[in-house]
Amino acid sequence: MMDEAMVSGAPEMEPTGAWAPDAIDVRPVFRGLSDGGIAGKDIAMMLGVAPSTVSKWRRGAARPNEDAIQFLTLILADVIGAKERALDAMENVPLAWRLGRESELAAMRQSLYQQEAINRVLKPAALRDGARMFKDWLDRAGAPVRAVRPQSVRVVA
Repeated sequence: MMDEAMVSGAPEMEPTGAWAPDAIDVRPVFRGLSDGGIAGKDIAMMLGVAPSTVSKWRRGAARPNEDAIQFLTLILADVIGAKERALDAMENVPLAWRLGRESELAAMRQSLYQQEAINRVLKPAALRDGARMFKDWLDRAGAPVRAVRPQSVRVVA
């Protein structure tokens, strides 16, 4: 589990309230997670930090370590995938309701794409460590893991 050491002591915001140019922007991932219904206290529990720490990250008063940023990005991707699968499985729902859910998914995907573009500056070790954190979280959450088996391929000319 992660601890409070993930927070840097210095605020990362400029006096005007804008994000400092050297800070890694985490607003897209938090926007996407919020759109997906993931509360700050849930994020705090996943990372083993206090909810106030997550609140500081959201406001830009502190920033998470790079591995935590990658972890949160992977959580967002997982939430999007779960919502897409649930929507695909639903039949006989009103079109207006379905279009509303698809619009929400589009906004979440946009946040994910923005965060993935930002994450390109993360160190390779942080990407790896964030992926390990995500895998460990999946294991703890008891998420079903599909075995990948070789598939027979039929080529039709």
